[in-house]
Amino acid sequence: MTFRLALFGLIASSLVGVIYVITEPMIIESKEDARNKRLYSIAEPFLGEVKIGTPINKVLANDAPVSLNNPLPVTPINNGKLQIGAVVPFRALDGYSGTIELLLALDTERRILGVRAIDYEETLGLGDKIDVQKTDWILQFNGLRYVDLSPTAWAVTKDGGQFDSFTGATITPRAVVGALAETLAYFETYPEIVGSGK
Repeated sequence: MTFRLALFGLIASSLVGVIYVITEPMIIESKEDARNKRLYSIAEPFLGEVKIGTPINKVLANDAPVSLNNPLPVTPINNGKLQIGAVVPFRALDGYSGTIELLLALDTERRILGVRAIDYEETLGLGDKIDVQKTDWILQFNGLRYVDLSPTAWAVTKDGGQFDSFTGATITPRAVVGALAETLAYFETYPEIVGSGK
């Protein structure tokens, strides 16, 4: 009996290993396809015929905010040979249920073309309203530059800022707005990171 269980365990674990080896390239390709779809989803509606370039890892200065990975993968948005924008990942570490992963598309003037929440574990029906498939809350940032508002306006209304939160859920929008503000402020100081000059 013990021999049979051991043999069954060995066969099962070997089978799982073989399946993993076979499916790993497909999983990687699927993740890359999903990433490209998300990139296009926030760039294409605003820019028309564009191409998403290959991400370039940029090393950030020591004063980089916690909202940005270092090095930071910056994906250029190109129109022919010209770079007309960039897409960067950023994150809000203080979401209600943990880290919220987001994508930010900017033009060469560091104007927001789009923001999307791509990975989060916020409460269903409350915090998940940051997802564009649930509500249009996250679209209110489109067209804004950091310098269009005072630094104090880059907050939810409950904190004296310009941006609404959700009924019964302030922590999630507060986290997103805060992370977005510190990310945009950093790019105003270092515009070359996203491929634009002052």
